[in-house]
Amino acid sequence: MLRNQKGFTLMELMVVIVIVAILAAVAVPLYINYVKDAQRTEAKGAIGAVITAEQTYFQTNPASGYTTDVTLLNVDLSDVAHNWDITITSADPNGFTVQASGKTGTPTENLGVTCVYARGAAPVWTET
Repeated sequence: MLRNQKGFTLMELMVVIVIVAILAAVAVPLYINYVKDAQRTEAKGAIGAVITAEQTYFQTNPASGYTTDVTLLNVDLSDVAHNWDITITSADPNGFTVQASGKTGTPTENLGVTCVYARGAAPVWTET
């Protein structure tokens, strides 16, 4: 009597599981890096807005130069406020430094982006 059996053997299932595990081992770290890069790009956008606002502030207040007070700048940082703390750490008539630090308890925790802006030079970006 012939029996028609259908299904997968244990060996076939093990091969599929190994292939899926290898793909996951490669894909997950890449995905995590893409997410961190996207978060840093969000911070860079906010820093870019601060740079533009600082330049406008400098044009309207040339005697006082740049400022370290973000509230004096006409810039809306509400979209990034839930993930990032944006601060101007130093300012003088020749330039300023803007830092974005990831907030505790958010996906951006332990991430940071810093931009050193000097008049007449290209901005210098640092990521952590």
